[in-house]
Amino acid sequence: MAAQMYQIFSSSALVSLGLYHLISTTRNYLKSPQQSYFAKPFHPFPHNRLRHLQLYLVILCLIIAFAHQLLLSAESDPLVKGHTPVHRFTSLQSAAVLFLFLLLSVFLLLSDSPSSLLPLPPDLFFALGSAVFFLQYSVSSTAATVQTSDLQANCDTISARISALVSLLCLILACQPRLFVADVGLGAAFCLQGLWVLQTGLSLYVERQCNWWIFFCFVL
Repeated sequence: MAAQMYQIFSSSALVSLGLYHLISTTRNYLKSPQQSYFAKPFHPFPHNRLRHLQLYLVILCLIIAFAHQLLLSAESDPLVKGHTPVHRFTSLQSAAVLFLFLLLSVFLLLSDSPSSLLPLPPDLFFALGSAVFFLQYSVSSTAATVQTSDLQANCDTISARISALVSLLCLILACQPRLFVADVGLGAAFCLQGLWVLQTGLSLYVERQCNWWIFFCFVL
């Protein structure tokens, strides 16, 4: 049940992030003249006290996800993956990618501060984000090849393809920050990833329950 709660939490966070990005991007595009429109790595709230609320929530979610992957690397699940070095390695790889996302979010927060010593341009953040999402694509693709469950392997493969799409959109925005279609596509891709996380969690929950019933019937 804890795994399903985490899947729901991850899905909600990704869908919320995608919807917020879609709404903010569309409103920014409608308010700005076409020549002055630029894609933003994050959209601050209008109130000064809540300006960085989105980044605070993203950092909090990434910390929870990072801790979850570290705990998952030590989990024993003989029916699905097993307590093996390969399982630990793939979990630690995912944790490392999440840590890079966490660092990127912290740098973005520090860069947007008034007294920032590292005022980095938005296109650089998009380029770094593209690189990290490509790493996530590589990790998910690798994890899919070592899964003992065909369903889990297929879920990881589709998740990897969505990460590759996000990486491509970030790269396009790094080169063409005025491209509104790519900016909207980025928000839609986050929503798609969140919905797929939920679908993956539900599918694996059903498969795991079936495996436990088969296991108990075999033992009895």
